[in-house]
Amino acid sequence: MKVKDIMSTDPAIVPVSGTFLDVIEMLDKIRYHVMLVVDKDEKLTGIITEADLLKVLMPKYLHAGDALFSVMEVDSFEKRCLSCKDVAIRDLMSKPIASAVVTEEDSIIKAASGMLDNRIHAVPVLRDGKVVGIISRLILLRYMTRIIHKK
Repeated sequence: MKVKDIMSTDPAIVPVSGTFLDVIEMLDKIRYHVMLVVDKDEKLTGIITEADLLKVLMPKYLHAGDALFSVMEVDSFEKRCLSCKDVAIRDLMSKPIASAVVTEEDSIIKAASGMLDNRIHAVPVLRDGKVVGIISRLILLRYMTRIIHKK
């Protein structure tokens, strides 16, 4: 089976020229825990995950074991949200991992392998460098369910 046979053709896409606020406003619309960032020619330039957004809101020095939690202001998270609204998408996004990008002609095994090897939930599907879809773990699991129920 090829990626094109089961991929979703409506991934969340954001322009690289956008901001943190633009991304946050799209959160109600995303289905796959990932937004694909494209340039003006609609070519994939980056990926933004929910974890990337949370990292922007949390200071780099703050980790679960740090005692700083106890001295931080109660509303510091809210203040950070407001101060980050104009952060450029370019500063939020991760670069796409080559082994975690597929074409519509690739096998679903390649897509599954890319997700497992890179510990991610979804991979973009490209045609000539442009985003045409997305394939996620959930899509693969639903496909597995259809296979099992056919027999």
